[in-house]
Amino acid sequence: MKLEQALEEYERKRTKARKETEKIRERYNKRLRKRVAEILKRIDRLENRNIPKNVDDSIRKIVTAERRNYVRSLRNALSGVEDMESLGKRLPDLAKLHVGHGKYLLIIFEKDVYAINRLLKELNEEYIEYYNELARRNVEDLEVDWVLMEIRRAERTIEGIERELHELREKLGGVEDEIRELHSREGLDDVEKTIQTLRSRIRSEELEIRSKASKLQKPVKRMRLGEPTAEELIRDTSVALRKPGEFIEFVKRIEPQLDPRQRKAAKWLMENLGEKTRVLDSLRKELEKLEARREEILSRGRELEGRHEQLRRLIEEREAELRKLKHRLKHLEGELEEKIGKLEEYLGTTVER
Repeated sequence: MKLEQALEEYERKRTKARKETEKIRERYNKRLRKRVAEILKRIDRLENRNIPKNVDDSIRKIVTAERRNYVRSLRNALSGVEDMESLGKRLPDLAKLHVGHGKYLLIIFEKDVYAINRLLKELNEEYIEYYNELARRNVEDLEVDWVLMEIRRAERTIEGIERELHELREKLGGVEDEIRELHSREGLDDVEKTIQTLRSRIRSEELEIRSKASKLQKPVKRMRLGEPTAEELIRDTSVALRKPGEFIEFVKRIEPQLDPRQRKAAKWLMENLGEKTRVLDSLRKELEKLEARREEILSRGRELEGRHEQLRRLIEEREAELRKLKHRLKHLEGELEEKIGKLEEYLGTTVER
């Protein structure tokens, strides 16, 4: 049987069950009203009965108090009983009264109390019978229509987000193309490569100078000259790069005190440091210009980069939303299968979606 047809059959049976349930409810409520009226008459009779004259005065007082409390409690409990549903709520109170009548009241008015108790017990039995009869005819509301509606809504939302994601990814690709085109047009790759080459050459030239200067650190330390340049050299060979003129003059002064290997390093510094530092200054200026050029190119693309980041974040948000929706759809599909299983069990036939 197709699902749509099965749901129609299921609703017909539910409608029929509701009508039968209403008839049951009306029948029991009618009987309940008669039963309550009968109990109230019994209560009135008990209330108006005279206590026998031969009863001791102390017991008479106890019986009078017990009867007054018993009658008042019963009337209060029964005042809220209008139908079987309200009876179910009052049954715990009535059950207490069933045994809470008092020892002397039962002795003096045994027949009346037992008559009321019997009627209270019948009320309880009738409610159990009513509840069981309703349960046998009750048809669970499977809410299949609601689950189907939620599934369709989730599917439509998923389709919409997937379309949106496709459009967003296309826009992201377009922005990436614009960024690449801008960088290519402005020669950013060439600028980056030249910057890397210059940095490498500067590091190499500086390393060579500092390596030669490092060969003079130990002998200068042993000389204990106390000069500022000597002290700086002992701490850091970069003094040769920062103060090349002063350093060359310093090397000239100490050169006679060096051994042959150290003199070789000193000679190289005296002959090459000046030119090397001039070359380094030129390379650094060229590097500074290229870095400024790179920053200029990158700044032109900042707006595009901002758009790129915004699109990327939006895509991540939509992807997270899509994952949640797909998880919910999976849960709904499982819930629907479970409900179809109950529907098949109730109708006694296989149901196809």
